[in-house]
Amino acid sequence: MAETPCDKPALYFYGHGLTNVYGFLSQFYTVDFDAPSHTEEDKTLRFWCAEQYMMYRKAVLFKDYDIAQAIMKKVPKDKPASVKALGRRVKGWDDKIWEEHRESIVEDGNWYKFTTSTKGNLKEKLLETGTRELVEAAPRDSIWGIGFGKDTAEANRSKWGLNLLGKALMRVRERIREQDKL
Repeated sequence: MAETPCDKPALYFYGHGLTNVYGFLSQFYTVDFDAPSHTEEDKTLRFWCAEQYMMYRKAVLFKDYDIAQAIMKKVPKDKPASVKALGRRVKGWDDKIWEEHRESIVEDGNWYKFTTSTKGNLKEKLLETGTRELVEAAPRDSIWGIGFGKDTAEANRSKWGLNLLGKALMRVRERIREQDKL
């Protein structure tokens, strides 16, 4: 019988610190990876966290190339929150357009993070989560996370937010499994 996410308890993650065993799932986890630029054909860029990729792609989506360039050049690796702040300054913002693209952008960023990085066997670590439901237990984020911390998450499951990051990570995990079968 195939294991489903319900067969085992959910895997809650939040934060990216070195002492956090599942910190590698965070958008802020620092790891170099390569991905297409989406501005020039055949050009690849080096990103240092999935949040940087997400904010860069957000800026490119809305054709704010000044912010895209700042995201790539002006933020030190130990300041992922600064990347997020730059992403909030993107000009030409449209909620509807962002909602149409946000999940695929985050999924793509995590695909590249887990398949092109050479640090710490990230691909294997993601696969080792098995079929467990991946849940970002971000108490103040009900879009990318669930809006609850891990200690109160199960008791409030019916009130969870969207968990878009957890869902994107589970899709990446499945894509890796499918690719590895080939």
